[in-house]
Amino acid sequence: MLMLSKKVEYGLIAVLHMAASPSSDLATAKEISDHYGIPGDLLGKVLQALSRDGIVEAVHGAKGGYRLNRSLDTMKLGQVIEAVEGPVFIARCQEDPANCGQFHTCNIKEPVMQINDQLQNYIHGISLAA
Repeated sequence: MLMLSKKVEYGLIAVLHMAASPSSDLATAKEISDHYGIPGDLLGKVLQALSRDGIVEAVHGAKGGYRLNRSLDTMKLGQVIEAVEGPVFIARCQEDPANCGQFHTCNIKEPVMQINDQLQNYIHGISLAA
């Protein structure tokens, strides 16, 4: 079954939380963690991943925190998923054929590739703007 990981869910929660705040305000990991009941350590790692990918900006210092780097209008679901979890593949062979002993004789790789391509297009077409 395909499911969003908790890390992706927490990333989406954090992004939408920041989007609901004035752009000049910074959100801290603790503030978001406390408000939504999210484990602080895990949220911190998710926010770091979002920062590395340029989705959020990390402001360091005593009054530091995070803010969005761009508006939700330009942000897609797939960008957040890939920032937090890496590329999306529905089968291991899509990422690296060496991970599959049947790759050369496989009779489902073409349909799986088509599904994966459609999934990629779909998640990168969903805007996070309401």
